Amino acid sequence: MPVHSVLPCALTTVTRTVTVAARHFAPGHLGALTAIVPFELVDAVLEETRTVQRRLRGLPSQVGVYFLLAMCLFPEVG
Repeated sequence: MPVHSVLPCALTTVTRTVTVAARHFAPGHLGALTAIVPFELVDAVLEETRTVQRRLRGLPSQVGVYFLLAMCLFPEVG
């Protein structure tokens, strides 16, 4: 037997406040590499290779790409 209700479907909205670091440690600030390799390009490559993170982590996929680029540009730095 079908159930009829006059109430709309229940919706839940969850909001939260996130505090982020400032200056050089702010999200999206990775020094000179971001001027050469824009975020949009990194995001497009991650999507094309299907390597975009599925969970929120301390070190996002985009930061890993910039870190890899920095390691390749400066191999003499440990």
